[in-house]
Amino acid sequence: MDHYIPKRRIPVTVWADHLQGVSGQVFLDLDPTGHSHQTILERLNQSSPFLPIGMGEEGRIHLLHRHRIHRITPGRQVLQGDVFSRGFQPWREERAEIVLCDGTHLQGVVWMPLERETERLSDYLNRLGSDFFVLLSATGVHLLNTQSVVEVELAESAGAPLSIEAA
Repeated sequence: MDHYIPKRRIPVTVWADHLQGVSGQVFLDLDPTGHSHQTILERLNQSSPFLPIGMGEEGRIHLLHRHRIHRITPGRQVLQGDVFSRGFQPWREERAEIVLCDGTHLQGVVWMPLERETERLSDYLNRLGSDFFVLLSATGVHLLNTQSVVEVELAESAGAPLSIEAA
């Protein structure tokens, strides 16, 4: 018999293979001890392949395959602590412009917890595999699926001209 875990409903907008900007609610586990609560980022990065999302006026549950979700944007009233937790580990923010497979262009800063001080954005994204990551933009917080990212343009340059003409 399955054990029931109390949930919180967090409003989000979902973009997936066949969903474009659909409103819904993500269900996050409540910690019975009250010490820490699950974040949307933690929920998205769980190993389970399907993510339950309440949609429509009736709140009917839809099970979306995590790998088919391109982006999730929390509602404006959602607290940052419900989206992702900065915690006590070192982190950095890197400016980037990101293009998703559905043609969406987003720009802002990628929040990245660091494994080492010298870690670059490319190292971080390669380390994620098929997980989601956080982009903080002028329009809000976006949780992006690494599998949906086509291109990341960094704010930094290579430091030297790449063509002979530029030299």
